[in-house]
Amino acid sequence: MKKLLNNLSAVTIGDINGVGIHILIKEWKKKKIKNFIIFSNVEIILSNLKNNIKKKEINIINSFEKEFNYKYNKLNIFNIDTKNIHSNSLKSLEYAYYHTKTNNLKGIITLPLDKNLINKFADKNFIDHTTYFSNLENKKNTNMIFFHNNKFFIPLTIHIELKSVYKIFKNKNLIINKIKSLNNSLIKDFNISKPKLIIAGINPHAGENGLISNDDKKYLNPIIKNLKNNKIDITGPISGDAIVNKNNLKNYDAFIFTFHDQALIPFKLLSQYKGINYTSNLSFIRISPSHGTAKDTIKNKQFSSLSILNCFKIINKIYKNRIKFD
Repeated sequence: MKKLLNNLSAVTIGDINGVGIHILIKEWKKKKIKNFIIFSNVEIILSNLKNNIKKKEINIINSFEKEFNYKYNKLNIFNIDTKNIHSNSLKSLEYAYYHTKTNNLKGIITLPLDKNLINKFADKNFIDHTTYFSNLENKKNTNMIFFHNNKFFIPLTIHIELKSVYKIFKNKNLIINKIKSLNNSLIKDFNISKPKLIIAGINPHAGENGLISNDDKKYLNPIIKNLKNNKIDITGPISGDAIVNKNNLKNYDAFIFTFHDQALIPFKLLSQYKGINYTSNLSFIRISPSHGTAKDTIKNKQFSSLSILNCFKIINKIYKNRIKFD
């Protein structure tokens, strides 16, 4: 049984009205993905996805004890007791985390959810998956990593106001430790022996040597110097509008950015929603498709399955790489 559990991934339901669960069921039926357990209330799935899945195709799991009954030819769902579709999304994270940790599942694939709906109907303090799991594990040095075609795009700050970004870099040790953690994750999780990093500036043109702002000179330069002294191969700060180009894509593994949209714009342009979102430095593997809930794509069926398919490939890759280091 232990060997079976180690080969299974937890999948959180995300937004039941989003495209994620539609893609998951479609690819499972085509036998392109396997070895996973969805964490959700079964009746919510049957009532909201009646055109996608029938009761006879589902295997309900109620326990991970001796009566654990995973079936390879069924869509396996761990049944959750919950109030509504929004609390179901949140409870799915809670149960997936607990059973991944307790029963040593391979990791968690989180289907995209609607943060606004979670805030309004389930938990007003919910921010995002990365923050949720980082808080559960009391980890400050996690990173939101976007991955596509063997390149990494990392925003050092995520869901905060733009006017507050520079303040985060006043905490030199926090940023140094986040980048050290990132470097270690590239080595351990992605088997890159000597990662090459490049970092964008906080301000346009990285402050233009103080002409625009002194933030980059005052905060970023000492951080970069410290990292270099610790044998981390990092270049910067580079103007945010010039950091991603053909030459740099050829020569660097990871592109580090100071705020959220600075990273997401080039990532989305390059990946075309085929990439994945990964949270580093957790005790378990957490990965997610990068396409969001994309509700508008469901009716016209203009969605791509590649992001979710890549999630299953990458979670297996990271799991095998971690075993090598343990």
